[in-house]
Amino acid sequence: MDDYSIFPALKVEREGENGEIFVVSINRPERLNAVDPETHRQIGRIWHMLDRDADCRVIVITGEGRAFCVGMDHKARGPSGDAGPPRYRSLRGRPGASKLIDNMLEVEKPIIAMINGPAMGMGLIIALTSDITVAASDATLGDTHINIGVTPGDGGVLLLPMLVGMNRAKELLMTGDVITGEEAARLGVVNHAKPREELRPFTLALAAKLAAKAPYAMRTTKVSLNMIMRRRALDVLDLSHLYEQLTMRTEDHREGVRAMAEKRQPKFVGR
Repeated sequence: MDDYSIFPALKVEREGENGEIFVVSINRPERLNAVDPETHRQIGRIWHMLDRDADCRVIVITGEGRAFCVGMDHKARGPSGDAGPPRYRSLRGRPGASKLIDNMLEVEKPIIAMINGPAMGMGLIIALTSDITVAASDATLGDTHINIGVTPGDGGVLLLPMLVGMNRAKELLMTGDVITGEEAARLGVVNHAKPREELRPFTLALAAKLAAKAPYAMRTTKVSLNMIMRRRALDVLDLSHLYEQLTMRTEDHREGVRAMAEKRQPKFVGR
């Protein structure tokens, strides 16, 4: 097993008869596993190490404590929510959010998301980029970018239409509605919804089932399927990320973040 201590914001545990199931937990429970820049970097980098690890056959991604991941840590950006002046970015490589999705899609081993609690924004995208999703029935899920005046640039425009169809995806993304794990399973957003006490045993049993399959057949099956998603990602991710960056510099976004912090409805003005 490689040294995963270089990712302090993540916890890696081994499960299964031979320790072949690697359970990766986003480990910021005091912030409901909200993603600050350093955690984002670590989540993006760990996938290639897991894929190279000869001891690992199946990856389970989850959250420590009572949340899966509530999305971006807005406190790490300051109280105003202002993204600040535009920053130069090299034309080589993808934006951070898009690169995280790219890295997950490049993993040849199966990834199961065990959604143990709220999965919002980027948290939802991390879950849905996985190959199979299992949610607690009472978990809450939503791509809520629109509620703070921002385009969903983390991947919702790529993933949700593929899972639930275009019209249903538009409704979810344009309303920013939050749904339960049970409703998410009914709509097809996730594969399974289970009572909380059954979530981990069911997920680990599913992981063991995958781990018992022929590794090369498993990996080539996944690579073939993910090629569809990777080609679609080229069409939409950079555009939606650009729009996200633009909307993060609006007064409406600053108002959305303030309203969220103050637990009130935002008053958007269109600028």
